[in-house]
Amino acid sequence: MIQLNKNSEKSEDTLCLSENTANVFELINKINKKYEKLQRKNIQELNLTPTQHYILRELWMSDGRQFKELAESCDCTRSTITGVVDTMEENKLVTRENNPIDRRSTLVKLTEKGKKLKNATPPIESMVNGCCPEINQEEIETLSTLLQKLLNSLKF
Repeated sequence: MIQLNKNSEKSEDTLCLSENTANVFELINKINKKYEKLQRKNIQELNLTPTQHYILRELWMSDGRQFKELAESCDCTRSTITGVVDTMEENKLVTRENNPIDRRSTLVKLTEKGKKLKNATPPIESMVNGCCPEINQEEIETLSTLLQKLLNSLKF
């Protein structure tokens, strides 16, 4: 009988953990939607999407990136990146160039227009500055650590 109670407690603990985990993912999703809305508000006058803005930020840090690298850093597929880069190329923000090291790959490089946008685009830090006055720096650091731990533990 005691063994049954321990299993029953384990089962309840597992169920509670699953519900709490699901709640965490729902909260993360809601936060992401609010963050994208904030980001869109800050970049809308530049006619950029959040993904375009992210790609530009990646290229501002290190110009001449392969599609594979951009897809990994944006956590999306190469085909998604291809479509986004197509639009950015039409808008004269980036160009495609053959990779001199590997003829099988193409590099995405900034144009002068793409480089100049860096000065007109607010940094991420200024976009989120003051957005969460109820949370102090220590709590933000703890949250960041926990979210990184969650990300690293995901099996999919």
